[in-house]
Amino acid sequence: MKNLKPLYILIGVLGFLFLFDKIFLIPEVRDSFMQPGGMVYYRHRLHQMEKYLNRAEDEKGRRTVVVLGDSRSFGIGTSMAELAGKDDVKVWNFAGPQAVPAYHLFLLERLLQSDRKPDAIILGLSPDALGRNAGIFASPVLNYGIDSEFIKTYHTQIPDRDLDTYANSRRFAVVGMQFSIRTLIRRIRGSLSSNDRLEKLQPFLQSQNLSEAEKAKYYALAQASSENLSIYDFHTSPQIDVLDQLGGAQYAWYGVMQPEDLKRETDTLVSLYLEAFTVSEEQMFYLERTMKLLEKAEIPAVVFWPRVNPYLREVYQKEPKISMLWTRVTRLADRYGIATADLNQPEASNCQHYYDASHLSIDCYPGITGYLLQLPK
Repeated sequence: MKNLKPLYILIGVLGFLFLFDKIFLIPEVRDSFMQPGGMVYYRHRLHQMEKYLNRAEDEKGRRTVVVLGDSRSFGIGTSMAELAGKDDVKVWNFAGPQAVPAYHLFLLERLLQSDRKPDAIILGLSPDALGRNAGIFASPVLNYGIDSEFIKTYHTQIPDRDLDTYANSRRFAVVGMQFSIRTLIRRIRGSLSSNDRLEKLQPFLQSQNLSEAEKAKYYALAQASSENLSIYDFHTSPQIDVLDQLGGAQYAWYGVMQPEDLKRETDTLVSLYLEAFTVSEEQMFYLERTMKLLEKAEIPAVVFWPRVNPYLREVYQKEPKISMLWTRVTRLADRYGIATADLNQPEASNCQHYYDASHLSIDCYPGITGYLLQLPK
């Protein structure tokens, strides 16, 4: 009889690895190994939701405005409102990277658990979020943003392909977290090296008459843009700290991409998300349900179509399925008494500063924020 010991050892090792992998489904463990990008934002939104629901009395004379949307809505925040001359607004930004209407509904249902409703809601809606083939519903949204209760309630409105991807993200937890060895190595090196960013910041801070709170903000910004092991932990991550300070908004994308680079990156984006575009009727269902809840709760709202670069705008206009989407959205909004805004129209925005193929530079957002804030009635 052959020696089966190596086979038993192999089976034992594989079994151990499979069970060890499941540790990364425990929320406290996931909070200690946050991966860059979507996982950080979606985890922050859950944290911010707790702050919103448990907040003290809203400041007198200030409107509470909630922002829902994807990364094209990141720049809408209190600071941008103040730059636009809107000093009577407190903005809570809950936008998520590549977020779809299902995520907006998930958040709205929880927002309405508070006795104090927001005074207005701004909802950014990209065509990509209404497509069925891009796979962004499964990841990052189901993977990071939505809980199992929501999935159970609305499972008939989740495509089988997306449910399978979500199931695999739980079956193989480390893979589902999109754990990056390269990021781990980079952060280990960052922790071992001298903290150059903070050292360079010291002379500036010493030369300015700043309060301790203001100094802390500069430190957080410097640390958030560095790479070290503290960024993994939700409780120590300077990235979470910065998002907290800005009410969930993100102002890091500043600059203008050269036209040839913009065209090249737009072509890549189109090939990934917009080729063979098919409208997701599931996401249209979630969008209409969101609008129904807004009408029932009597919350003034505006739905806006984000401003995009000319090359991407041309793709939107040439693809009938995409060009007709905005008409369909505006008709839905009219039915439920919700304002709409197309930021590609000159009366809404004429900013031509494109940070990359998907996003405007942050210097476009004071004007955009001021414009959107005046629309919900």
